[in-house]
Amino acid sequence: MIRKYVLLLLILILVAGLGITSGAFGGNPDNQSRGPALMVNSYGEKVQPIVVYRVAPDPSGMNHTGQLPEEILFVPPDKNGSGGPHNQMAWDDGKGPDPAFHFGYVLPPLTQIILSFGISLIILILVTVAGLRIGVSYQYESCEKTRRWIGIGQVICSLLIATAVWYIFTVQFSDQEDVYFLSMLYAFLGVQSYLAFSSLIQAVSIFKNRPIPPVYQIHILFVFIAISLILMSRIPFFPPLPTTILAISVFFLPGAILSLMTSQIIRRSSDFSFMDPSLTLTRNQSVIHTEITSSFPESLRMRYQDVSIIGSGGVAVVYRAVRIRDQKQVALKIPFSSDETSGKTFLNEMAIWRDLHHPCIVEIYDQNIFPIPYVEMEFMSRSLRDVTYPVSPERAVSIVSDIASALHYAHEKGVIHRDIKPGNVLLTDDGRAKLADWGLSRSLYRSDDTKNTSFSLFYATPEQLAPDMYGNGDQRTDIYQLGVLLYELICGEPPYVKPGIGEIFMAIQNNQYKLPSDCSELLARFDSIIRRSLKADPNERFASIDEFIECLESARITLN
Repeated sequence: MIRKYVLLLLILILVAGLGITSGAFGGNPDNQSRGPALMVNSYGEKVQPIVVYRVAPDPSGMNHTGQLPEEILFVPPDKNGSGGPHNQMAWDDGKGPDPAFHFGYVLPPLTQIILSFGISLIILILVTVAGLRIGVSYQYESCEKTRRWIGIGQVICSLLIATAVWYIFTVQFSDQEDVYFLSMLYAFLGVQSYLAFSSLIQAVSIFKNRPIPPVYQIHILFVFIAISLILMSRIPFFPPLPTTILAISVFFLPGAILSLMTSQIIRRSSDFSFMDPSLTLTRNQSVIHTEITSSFPESLRMRYQDVSIIGSGGVAVVYRAVRIRDQKQVALKIPFSSDETSGKTFLNEMAIWRDLHHPCIVEIYDQNIFPIPYVEMEFMSRSLRDVTYPVSPERAVSIVSDIASALHYAHEKGVIHRDIKPGNVLLTDDGRAKLADWGLSRSLYRSDDTKNTSFSLFYATPEQLAPDMYGNGDQRTDIYQLGVLLYELICGEPPYVKPGIGEIFMAIQNNQYKLPSDCSELLARFDSIIRRSLKADPNERFASIDEFIECLESARITLN
C-alpha cells in the first residue's frame, strides 16, 4: 500500500513540476522568439515600447506593484527627439497584450488545488501509516488527564486552521486576480489542509492511546512551511504586520507546541532494553554487578561436575551442576565476592529461606561458607523470564495463584519476600510456579532487619524507593509486587518502564500506567485488582494476601 501512495505522490509532483517548468519558459514558442511586441509611433515606425509599472495605493494600507492591468506602455520619442514619449496602445497586430507572453502557461485553478491538496494528503497518509507501525514500540508516559487535554487542544487547533483558511479565501482574497499570488494561495491551501488533518489524527491517536511519532515531527515542519509562506508573500495574508504576527501565534503555533509536547511524553520501550529488570540496585547507587564471571570456583569442583551458568542476580551467579555423591542435578548460588564479610551477609540473608518449606517455594538443600560461601538448592530449568509475554489470562491467574499461596505461607511465618519478579519465579515441568531467591527477604518480627535497601528497578515498591515517606514495608510490599507481576503477565510489560529511579517514583505517585482494559477489553476484569494492588500508599492496597487471593479467584470465576 505504501508503494502505491509513493508512486502516486511522485506522479503528482511530476505533473506539478511540468506545470511550473512550462510557466517558467512561457507557453507560446512564437512569443519566445520574437521578444516584446512592437508598437507604432507617430511616424508609423515600429519601435520597442517602454513598459512602466504603475504603483497604485492599496486600500488595505499597503502598496503593491500592479501587474498587467496596471501596466502603462509608452512609445519612444520620434527621430528628432521632439514630442517626447506618449501613451500609445496601438499594437502592431491590432490585439491587446498576450497574457501567455507575460505569464507563460498557468495551470487552471482547480488543477492547482487538486495537486496541492493531493500531494499534502498523500504525504499525510504515508507519515501516518509509518507512524502507526513505528508507534507499536512506543508508549505514553504522562497521565491520562494530561493526554486528554492535549487531544482536546489538537481538535481546537484543527478548527482554528480551518477558520484561517476560510478567512483567507472568502474574506481577504475572494476577488484577487493576481495569478502568481493565487498560485501561492493554492499551495498554502495544501499545507493548511495537511495541518488540519494532522491535528485531528494526533487527537484520535491520543484518545486511542496509540502513539504515532513521525506525525508529531512532520506537523512541526509543515507549521514552519506555512509561516514561511505567510511571511514571504508580497501581499500580506493578514495586514498589517502586527496582525500577521498575531494570526501566526493564534492559528499555527499552538499546533506546533502541542505536537512538540506530545513528542516529549512518549518513549520507546526498547530504549530500556539495556536495563536488565533482574538487576538489583540500591538507592542512590548504580548496579551492584553487571557482569557474569565464567569461572567456577576450583574449591567446589571436588563436589560438583558438569557445571554451567544459568543466570545471575545483583549479588550472585547461579550455576547448574551435578552433585558428585549422588548424581543429583542442583542449582548453586555463589556470591560475586568471596570475602568473609560478604559471605556472612549472604548466609544471613539465606537463613530465612532455609526454614521455608512449601510446594510453591524453591527448596534449599545446603548452604555453607566453606570453602567459599554458596547455597545449594532445587534446580528448575525455566523461569518466567523464558516465557513469551503476554500469556493467556487463565495461565496468568494460575501462576499468580501459586505465588500468592507461597506468600500466604511466608506471611504467616512473619517473612516478606520484597523481590518478586519474573526471574525469581521458576517453573516446574508440569507448569507449577515456585518462588525463589529470598535474598532480599526480611522478618517482620525483627525491627532491626531493615538494613537491606536493595530492589529491582522495574518492580520496586514505593517503600523501597522512599522508605522515609512510606515506611520500611510489610506484607503489602509483596502484594504490590505481585500486582506488578500479574500486570506484566497479562499486558506484556511492567506498568512502569522508565529509565531511572526518579522517573519510576514519579510515575508511581501519579499512577501513570495503562489499565489492563486499555491494552485489551478482554482484560477489564483485572482492572480492579491491579488498581488496588498498585496504590502508592500501602494503606490503600489489599490489607492482606488473603484479600488479594479472594479478588484473584473472582477474576478466575469470570474467566471460566
